Amino acid sequence: MKPNFDWDAFKYFVLYVNQIQNTYEFFFPDLDNYIFSKSKKEKVNWSLSLREVRNFKDLEEIQSDHCISIITNSFDNNYFFNTESDCSIITTDVWDKHFSPPSLFEYLLHCIYTCLIYSQVKSTEITDEQMVMNIGSHKDTRGCIADFTRQKYDDRIDIMLGYVCDEHQTEIKEYYGEEYLTDLKYVIERNWIGDLETKNSPAFNLKHIFKFNIFKDSGFDKTLWDKIKGEFHEIPGTLISEVIKLLLTVIITYYLIKIGMMPEK
Repeated sequence: MKPNFDWDAFKYFVLYVNQIQNTYEFFFPDLDNYIFSKSKKEKVNWSLSLREVRNFKDLEEIQSDHCISIITNSFDNNYFFNTESDCSIITTDVWDKHFSPPSLFEYLLHCIYTCLIYSQVKSTEITDEQMVMNIGSHKDTRGCIADFTRQKYDDRIDIMLGYVCDEHQTEIKEYYGEEYLTDLKYVIERNWIGDLETKNSPAFNLKHIFKFNIFKDSGFDKTLWDKIKGEFHEIPGTLISEVIKLLLTVIITYYLIKIGMMPEK
């Protein structure tokens, strides 16, 4: 289905990551179609989902080492994502209602990097065969990017910490190297997002160009009420108080006239 979040702001957020690390080059293919065009309540079969992603990738002739699909429907096993070799699929379902904050963008960034460290392959130096990385999740909660998070709320902790446990740091250095680990830690710690006052920081540009406050907004498409609240948030507090007083005065006056306690002028 069509993305249920601020697509342009998310593209800026992810493409900014290209500037701050040398491991991956993220890009968004120019597509007219969406994978998994299902009704809102229909669940995606987790076991078959990667096959569908690969079929879609082949059909659209997407040229990439790894293809990541973001969907709005939930999986039938209630997982956040599925990943293997050259494909990953991540769902945005329920994050806004049950888990945000952190924002949807931070959640997706966390899932993208988790998928990548779980699924990468490399060619051996001796032969042309590819070797699958032996990096997986652990069921005990450590606040690590590789936590299995059987309790889905624990994912909020992992995202906010931006941490890689000692065990996984050792494995990542062994399979991917020191530079990969350095890039990974820098990205998931998210200090590079900056703040709303620092000009040209991602947080500043998201707020002033895309009208998205990563420290307050979820990242999902805003309802009319959300947009109204956002506009009021931009107005100085004293002015808001005066506007509210004026509105209350008008409403009270209207009802007093209606019940005959105040003469009309």
